[in-house]
Amino acid sequence: MTIRISFSDKTVRVAVELNGGVESLITELPQREWVGLTDEETDAIIDMFTGDPWTAVEEIKARLKEKNT
Repeated sequence: MTIRISFSDKTVRVAVELNGGVESLITELPQREWVGLTDEETDAIIDMFTGDPWTAVEEIKARLKEKNT
């Protein structure tokens, strides 16, 4: 018996080979809705980092990643 599992951004495929035949199961992964920052959250970050805009950009990216993982 051989089991193969493959992933893509949208699906998981499991294929089982047994006695010369192959059975496959393909499952679509649920898509999460993107969660953004509110205007207030963005303004607060920008206010925190008035000297270096790239620091604010990195903070915004980190917060978006935290909300969406």
